Amino acid sequence: MRERPGPTPLVGRDREASWLRSASGAAADGSGAARLLLGAPGLGKTALLTELCDATSGPVRVLRAAATRGRAESGFGVVRELLGPDAAARAATLPGGARWAQAALADPGTDRTDGGSAVGAVPELHGALHALYWLTVDLTGDGPLLLVVDDLQWSDDESLAFLGFLLRRLSGLPLGVVLAARPGPGGGPGERLTGIAAAAGDAVRTLAPLDRDDVRRLAALRAGAPPDESRLDTLVRVSGGNPLLVEQLVPDGGGEIVLPAEASEEVVDDLVEHQVRLGGAAPTAVALAVVGEAGEDLLAAVARVPTATVRESLAALAACGLTLPGRAAFRHDRLRGAVLRRCAGPGELDTLRRRAGRVLSDAGSPAELVAGILEPLPAPPEPWMVDVFAEAADSAARRGAPGTEARLLDLVVRARPDDVEVRLRLAATIGQRDPDRALDHLQHALDVAHDMAGRARAAAAFAMTALAVQRAPEGVELLERVLTELDGDTTPAAAELRTHLEAALLVVGLDEKRTVAPTMARMRAMSVPEGRTPAERQKLAMMTVATAMQGGPAVAAVDGARRVLLADDGGLGGWAALASSLVLRLGDETAESDAVLDRLVVAARDRASAWTYALVTGTRSTNRLATGDLLEAELDALAALEITSRETWSDNAVVPTIALASVRVHRGDPAGAEELLDGISRPRTEDFAWEYHDLLMVRAGARAVAGDTEGALRTYERCGRSLAEAGIANPVFAPWWAEAAMLLGDLGRHREAAAAAEHGAELADRWGTPRGAGLALLAAAAADPARAHPLLAEAVDALERSPARLDQARARRRLGTELLRQGRVRAARSQLRTAAQLAARCGAVHEAGTARDLLVAAGGRMRRPRGSPLDSLTAAEHRVVRLAAEGLRNREIAEALFVTLRTVEVHLTGAYRKLGVADRSALTALVGAATAGEGVAPASGSATG
Repeated sequence: MRERPGPTPLVGRDREASWLRSASGAAADGSGAARLLLGAPGLGKTALLTELCDATSGPVRVLRAAATRGRAESGFGVVRELLGPDAAARAATLPGGARWAQAALADPGTDRTDGGSAVGAVPELHGALHALYWLTVDLTGDGPLLLVVDDLQWSDDESLAFLGFLLRRLSGLPLGVVLAARPGPGGGPGERLTGIAAAAGDAVRTLAPLDRDDVRRLAALRAGAPPDESRLDTLVRVSGGNPLLVEQLVPDGGGEIVLPAEASEEVVDDLVEHQVRLGGAAPTAVALAVVGEAGEDLLAAVARVPTATVRESLAALAACGLTLPGRAAFRHDRLRGAVLRRCAGPGELDTLRRRAGRVLSDAGSPAELVAGILEPLPAPPEPWMVDVFAEAADSAARRGAPGTEARLLDLVVRARPDDVEVRLRLAATIGQRDPDRALDHLQHALDVAHDMAGRARAAAAFAMTALAVQRAPEGVELLERVLTELDGDTTPAAAELRTHLEAALLVVGLDEKRTVAPTMARMRAMSVPEGRTPAERQKLAMMTVATAMQGGPAVAAVDGARRVLLADDGGLGGWAALASSLVLRLGDETAESDAVLDRLVVAARDRASAWTYALVTGTRSTNRLATGDLLEAELDALAALEITSRETWSDNAVVPTIALASVRVHRGDPAGAEELLDGISRPRTEDFAWEYHDLLMVRAGARAVAGDTEGALRTYERCGRSLAEAGIANPVFAPWWAEAAMLLGDLGRHREAAAAAEHGAELADRWGTPRGAGLALLAAAAADPARAHPLLAEAVDALERSPARLDQARARRRLGTELLRQGRVRAARSQLRTAAQLAARCGAVHEAGTARDLLVAAGGRMRRPRGSPLDSLTAAEHRVVRLAAEGLRNREIAEALFVTLRTVEVHLTGAYRKLGVADRSALTALVGAATAGEGVAPASGSATG
């Protein structure tokens, strides 16, 4: 091997180099910037990145990594290389969600101990992404940072996900992110990098080939003199302006330029291979090409040469420019490929991979590293290799890398197709991202499971996964079939399986309308569990939901929900806690329901689980509506929607969208409410038991506020028919009957109103809650004008015992209207004023305005709602201000709301300006005063009307 004189200087890349360097400048000034550089092999991407790193100095630190071709990266492997070996330890010292990065970044060889996991496991990919983001933010606290990643197209899925996540949150950070990758088949970023390109926006450039003048300059630098015009013409044509190919075609220091007729990929590879002169370093070079960077002892074992020979060979490879300075890594992937083609045929390469895998495995190397070497081998793998893949999948799971875990489990499944446990695990890993493929694996597990336990677990998993693809009825049918197989088996094991299956059946069966009634019928024959195990608690929780859906009594449903929560061991996770909170809300125990959801929100923040946070805050927004707290309902709904819009969890957007539309109705914006409802994109919404009826109630309310009474009545009646078809008989689940009765009564259609009121009264009597009773009395009063006064007075009393403040306001407004009709003006004014004040405190502008207008028409005086100084804030500013007033620091607010620090700073700055305050103490005082003074104050002298 002959030594190279050194790398050829960059030619013709001044604009690209300047563009990349501007990312470093953006990091230095704290504005944040992304750069995505696309270019075919050999066009100079790596050289440009090297020039960037060399040129970056001063306060900006550079962290660099490169993905590797031909060897699968472990989960977060590129990020682990990028952030460095000390990042995991640093994550462990950080507060809040950042500490979860420790598991993602731990070295694959040290993330386990004999006693289990040595680091905290990350529950889901998004938790890891949030954690890594906050760790990166913390690293920028040491000074501006430039992250540089080469050959991104070969990155592991989890690292790609993190880089895309980071790019969407760069604004306002002292951080530059520069990425380089090969383009896809069409010249764009390629399918795997579409998310990265979208996040980078207009900061994407594609390297063009060198023009004729630049080819001349590069050839002159290589040969010492420019080629003549004829040879230059041929050089431009053959090289296509590819700098690497020009380097291979033009020898260093002069010499004959040998030009082939064309420059196909194969020709380029042949030229590169022709330049590779390994001599005695060949065994080491081949071992390095197979294993990647590794210790000299391991390379010696794989190459079957002495360690001293490896040391000498590595020095020789560096001297001739095949490897990077100071690193046992090839300078370019084409060089690595050339070494393998020149020194190892296909069969020999497979032999080397097997040997390398065995050597590294016997040496105790991380299973993920060994698996990456073995993955390219043709099937079928040897049994010990399958064990390596399984162990590597365990490691990927511990670091929160579901993409890597799934890829490795796929290899295990191919080798052990009838392994039910592996199929179940793979299905669980991919269930959220690819539910259809998960269902295929679960169906196979069902087909090959020889024992009842395996069939039961596969059936339950199939049914729960079927929810994600709207195949719940199929899941119900399967669960009922497997439950039938257990009939007659009275063993304890069978009882446990039955509980597991019945719990899943209740979850899945109560999802779509057509399976609700049959599921509730089956539930009546089920035993009531004590709630000692998670499956028993889930079953008990869903039995309470079914009890509530079929109409009660409420005391039994609420008691069951409380038993679930008392028996819970503190996790408060999953269906059991959410189901219990729903039952408590329907049973007028909203304070207890809120407490459950608040704990779930705190747990989601603590584990950096954005998906759970969005789900629970969306659910909590419905609770806020039930108590008439429209501002908090709006804030929760918007928080959930903000996250779902970034993470594209469309299913999580339905509930908060409906809640937000309901807020719009109460604020007197029916058109805005209908627009929100029309934007719901979930297919077959009309088939679902919960969301569909909530949607109809809000749509009908919007039409009523807009003056389309007949349209509102048709929608309420449609809701009633749908509930009846589904077998749902809870009076407050979707109280269409009360709304319809009041509209009909106001139109003078008392006979129709009476029919609706009688229907609701029967349901409310069986359910037995103050809100149900109050609504029944409101409906009865609308149907029977002769008895309206006593019925409305009773309704006010009943609703005051409930948490439903908006219903209380409406009852007082209707009572005031009735008193006015009777000529009892003074008493009417009192009721109307109270109604207006109560509605205003709820934020219900439409109801408050209606009550106030009636009061003024009756001769009373009342200022229009003064509102709050906080009313000028946007919902996003309001969320941030509330948390700031509670004493949270900017970073804590950002973590709590799953937004960036920059977002918090922008919202606080805007709030300070609008509110006219200069610091946190003034802000806290203003928020406290505004909260204490919420409501509508009567005008002076109007206390008696």
